[in-house]
Amino acid sequence: MLRFRNRLRMSSPSLAALGIVERSAAKAHASLIAAGWAEIGYGYHGSVHAHPNHPDIVVRLARKADGFGDYVALLRRGFAGSDGPHAPRVHDLHVSRCGALMTVSARLTDPTPDTWWLAYAHAVLVDHPGVVLDEGVRDRFKAAWPAHEPAVDHASFDGVRESFRAAWPGYEAYVASLRAASPRALDPNVGNVLVGRDGSPVVNDPLCDDGFGLWRSPLSRLTARFSNALRRVRGELRGRTPAAA
Repeated sequence: MLRFRNRLRMSSPSLAALGIVERSAAKAHASLIAAGWAEIGYGYHGSVHAHPNHPDIVVRLARKADGFGDYVALLRRGFAGSDGPHAPRVHDLHVSRCGALMTVSARLTDPTPDTWWLAYAHAVLVDHPGVVLDEGVRDRFKAAWPAHEPAVDHASFDGVRESFRAAWPGYEAYVASLRAASPRALDPNVGNVLVGRDGSPVVNDPLCDDGFGLWRSPLSRLTARFSNALRRVRGELRGRTPAAA
């Protein structure tokens, strides 16, 4: 097992303290369900679980190391606002040999659709040169906030921008710092801004799903890139080999 060790305050509740032993991609999901960790959300290749005995935390399982692992690695390094209310509190993270990623973090909630700042918070994620929303994401924005277009300068944000900055002055700086540190543009999906216990917007999972392995050491990342390149070359060579008659 590869243990994630960093300068984050990895205190209780940890996976070990919660009694979560099975952490493989193949068996962890069923093990969590059997132990009472009900699935409360899911993504492309992961799920989020909650337990009635631990109402303030969630366990997130990804069957491969993804953008959330990179996000935690960036939080570990620290940047403007990373210790503030707009960053998720991650208590523990574990990556298995097969690449499954499991985390323990503070529980966040979905804002109500009429939350006055919600559309603007997402627009801050979107507002970046060169970022173009695909039609699927744009349709989800329109369905969630029919009165808003996902663009900061849209007229529907008149007055909201000023109120938002007054309420949470560090949010835009946090997103700007994250954008500068991240490997690629931020993911503007509608589920990537949630609400913390104090009611502030929290940038929950802003990086793309294709993990860059930032949680690895530099040597480990180099080794992984070399191994992937070698596998590609071998695959190409096998593809060129004439098939048996």
